[in-house]
Amino acid sequence: MPVVNDRLEEDSIARRRALEIASFIVEAPAGAGKTELLTQRYLRLLAVVEHPEEVLALTFTNKAATEMRDRILGSLERAASGETPEQAHKQLTFDLAQQVLAHDAARGWRLLGHPGRLRITTLDALCASLARQMPYLSRFGSQPGVSEDAEAHYATAARRTLEMVESEGDDAAVVAEALAFMDNNAGRLEKLLIAMLGRRDQWLHHASRIESGAMKAEVEAGFAALVERDLAQVASLLDAGWQARLMPLARYAAGNVPDVLPALLDWDRPLESGIADLAQWRSLADLLLTGTGTLRKALNKNIGFPADKEAKPFKEAMVELLADLAGLPGIEAALGVLGQLPQPELSAAEWATVECFSRLLRLAAGQLWLAFQEIGEVDFIEIAARAGLALGDDEAPTDLAQALDYRIRHLLVDEFQDTSPSQVGLIEKLTRGWMPGDGRTLFVVGDPMQSIYRFRKADVGLFLRVRERGIGDIKLDHLRLFRNNRSYPGIVDWVNRAFPSIFPAADSPEAGAVRYAESAATRPARSDSVVRVHPVIGTAAGDAAAEEARCVLQIILQARQAAPDESIAVLVRARSHLDALVAEIRRSAPDLRFQAVDIEGLDGRQHVQDLLTLFRALAHRADRVHWLALLRAPWCGLQLADLHALAADDKTQTIWQLMQDEARLGRLSADGRQRLTQVREVLRLAFAGRDRQHPRRWLEGVWLMLGGPRCLEAPEALHDVEAFFGLVDRLAASRNLDAETLAEHAAELFAPSDPRGDRVQMMTVHKSKGLEFDTVILPGLHRETGGNESSLLLWDEVAGADGEEHLLVAPIRQKGAGGSDATAYDYLKKLEAERAAHEDERLLYVAATRAIRNLHLVGVAVADDKKDDGLKPPAAGSLLKLLWPGVAQPVFGAALGERVATAEMTGRIDPAAFVPPLVRLGEVALPVGLREIPGGLRPAGNALELDAEETGLSLEASVGTLVHRCLELIAGQGLAVWSVERLASLLPGWRRWLVAQGHAPADAENGAEEARRALAVTLESPTGRWLLAEHTEGAAEQAWSSNEGGVTQNHIIDRIFVAEGCRWIVDYKTVRVAADELPQRAEGFRPQLERYARLFRDDALPLRMAVYFPLQGVLVELGQPGTASVRDM
Repeated sequence: MPVVNDRLEEDSIARRRALEIASFIVEAPAGAGKTELLTQRYLRLLAVVEHPEEVLALTFTNKAATEMRDRILGSLERAASGETPEQAHKQLTFDLAQQVLAHDAARGWRLLGHPGRLRITTLDALCASLARQMPYLSRFGSQPGVSEDAEAHYATAARRTLEMVESEGDDAAVVAEALAFMDNNAGRLEKLLIAMLGRRDQWLHHASRIESGAMKAEVEAGFAALVERDLAQVASLLDAGWQARLMPLARYAAGNVPDVLPALLDWDRPLESGIADLAQWRSLADLLLTGTGTLRKALNKNIGFPADKEAKPFKEAMVELLADLAGLPGIEAALGVLGQLPQPELSAAEWATVECFSRLLRLAAGQLWLAFQEIGEVDFIEIAARAGLALGDDEAPTDLAQALDYRIRHLLVDEFQDTSPSQVGLIEKLTRGWMPGDGRTLFVVGDPMQSIYRFRKADVGLFLRVRERGIGDIKLDHLRLFRNNRSYPGIVDWVNRAFPSIFPAADSPEAGAVRYAESAATRPARSDSVVRVHPVIGTAAGDAAAEEARCVLQIILQARQAAPDESIAVLVRARSHLDALVAEIRRSAPDLRFQAVDIEGLDGRQHVQDLLTLFRALAHRADRVHWLALLRAPWCGLQLADLHALAADDKTQTIWQLMQDEARLGRLSADGRQRLTQVREVLRLAFAGRDRQHPRRWLEGVWLMLGGPRCLEAPEALHDVEAFFGLVDRLAASRNLDAETLAEHAAELFAPSDPRGDRVQMMTVHKSKGLEFDTVILPGLHRETGGNESSLLLWDEVAGADGEEHLLVAPIRQKGAGGSDATAYDYLKKLEAERAAHEDERLLYVAATRAIRNLHLVGVAVADDKKDDGLKPPAAGSLLKLLWPGVAQPVFGAALGERVATAEMTGRIDPAAFVPPLVRLGEVALPVGLREIPGGLRPAGNALELDAEETGLSLEASVGTLVHRCLELIAGQGLAVWSVERLASLLPGWRRWLVAQGHAPADAENGAEEARRALAVTLESPTGRWLLAEHTEGAAEQAWSSNEGGVTQNHIIDRIFVAEGCRWIVDYKTVRVAADELPQRAEGFRPQLERYARLFRDDALPLRMAVYFPLQGVLVELGQPGTASVRDM
């Protein structure tokens, strides 16, 4: 407790200092209440400025900006009303707000009436604003739109760049040279260019300098400085004393194997950290380490110590030396680095490749700018770059920069640990010329332990450098907060114990390493606050994903039972890590509602897969696999025997060509021949109209003609289909619609979350940042994520041993290039891998600190009898590896003896179980387009139309089906998430569904409007809302079965529930009759309802039957025969 109290006192002092009119950088760990501190700081500054616009607060997200704005306005409103708070920190906020109101009154600001004068915005929004204010200097002209996902534009630019090889001149030669280097693999080069354009803010300003002859020397000097830095670290461990013991033994070994250790033959002086000794350091590492990077324990002739008498004293001395070295902390890691150090000099061929790729990237950047101009939108990188141009530079600041220098006196930046170099550069330009004591202040707050956005170009090293050096001419006083107001002591104490050994011992801006800083809990202790490791023991036969999913489900169910009103979160590194859990919930706990934030991918749903198959087949007639899949899909549903008869004996023709062979079709079954003929006719019409329609309308029209909507298992699947066609629309608009791109982007489509599942949430750790939950479950700790992808050029700016920043650049390895020595490119990749590993440490910290009361850690370890502890160590890139030594290994070891091998539990797997059942439209359910192609079905104008007189279908029946399905959805999802406005947004989907049922577009328009009207009446009437409200034992479209006289009958009851002490059985009827005729019409449905009632004849509750008419919003209760009456609410 004394230590905790000391920390809390330090925290209080830091918070008081943070309100001084000075510049600070504040470290605020998880749960520290930094938003409240930012609010207080903002209020403190408002109370001293001439105009409220002089205070500017920058955040990373609109959500954070809105939250901060709401807090400040809320504080002012409470101060204006005189609501005195009880908590001390809120009392301080209240006092500061009152000071602002007094200042406001004196200055005549009227902030509560004009909240727009509060300048709280995002960094991206600020950049866009700067570019708009100086359109000429920012080179935008008219303001473009901003693309949230600009990869399609990158792809366009990359493709056009490679197409320049067909032109003439120097540009064509550059592209040709790059393609030759890539072994003419244009597809791979295009992907690398796309990736590089997405981070061009990191290299574009360097690319133009590469052609300078002096640049090669500068880069080589940078590599030399870094190599010498690493050598100095090794030399500090293996000092002259150690080296003196090693020299004679190393010379002896090298004399026996001169080809293996040539650099040690003449070793006669202590090695230093200069480049001249690099070769000897490398050979020394070869001598001391095994191939796996551990110190040698055994010596043999291959490493220079043969098994003879003369070698014995050398061998014994070397074994003793190795044993002594094993006690030297960090020696294996230090020696392991030696093998990864490159020669600083880049060969002439390497530098020529660097120059070629630099020119290629500049060409691609130019093509991207042209693509932006054509489409009228840009990405956030371009916005930030043009904002920088609008501000000018130190030597030539623009009028805008000087105006901002006058207007902005206090700058606050939230989440500073997530800034990128370009964003820090922007902040430096905004504060250009600020001097100590001039009354202007910079206040940045963040937590380097929570920096987890490297994929967004965040660099935690920037926080560490600014903490040490400041920004520009501004030196920032460092403040550290310690309070954790979120978690109970059981969580905070565990984190304080576990993470010092997980995090590195020292900060390193270059390596992205952040040491752990402890927190102090402010909540009172609770005995039921726990951190628990749940071990799952797998076997070599599988990863035990299903067993882990069952374990997690049990944790969820137990937590809900113990505290039904508390929040639960399941957090993972990657969305796919939740697949098994979601499947287990669907199978074992279907009533468990949960919110999955961007988790359930639509591309995994069969109806979306079918749409992708349709697109691929139609886009490429020679794509045999997808054509066969198209004929297997539900709209055709050919049996395997029919597919075999059609295509097995002819691999030379396309499936489409084979479908035209009437003799071949004669081999099919009668059913298969009919189905194939009908689908062939639809596709013939589709191909005929392909070039006359927009891609989305064309593809959607084909799907409708094939009867796609009838293949959907539930009405809500239409939302998935609409999302897919919306994606087709967007890609077509960006002129980037092809099969591969569509498939890639379809993987980013996700099902919406269940609004009623907010007590249990599933998301990635990145999505959980800034949130908190009573119980947090972290499954999949044993899993790895994808490694770093290759890059065309790797760029870096790091500090060497001299403390100076050095630019580094190296080209990708050429495929098939020989040589095993580390290259400059390998070295830069190693630096990136090291940064990624340190970010994994921080990711685990962020995940663990979301927990308020309980934290559950779940992972799988594989049994291995060959290991001392009986377990394979966790994978190097897993979070379980970080927890293994001090936290997880003892628990898993204890669980090992109790394991049951998964393979023994499940027995042999029947391969036949993996043959999916054939799902297809039945003969009766075949859509018009498959039963008989009507003459009115034709590609014309912008839509594929059906003549109404040829459909022979009842619009009233289709509207009734649509209304039934929607009423089922409303009852299932709850009235809270349905409104009349939402109904209007669903009209387009309903119209398309009705057209798919065979109705003419004009009738579909009327039918959709009638359905909307019926549902609106229901939602706005007390009777309708009572009917659809949540009731005891409530169900919608519930299936029941009965057996009378040996005959089994199935029944679907529209609505059933218990209310007013009775069981209500309600049937929906969408009929167009006058209100006074409804009781009589209801009597006509009595036999149906009585049949339903007989299902409950043994029920103890009284039964009440009723018919609900949605179009009229009237519920007619059926009492005794002939006594039907309207029930008023």
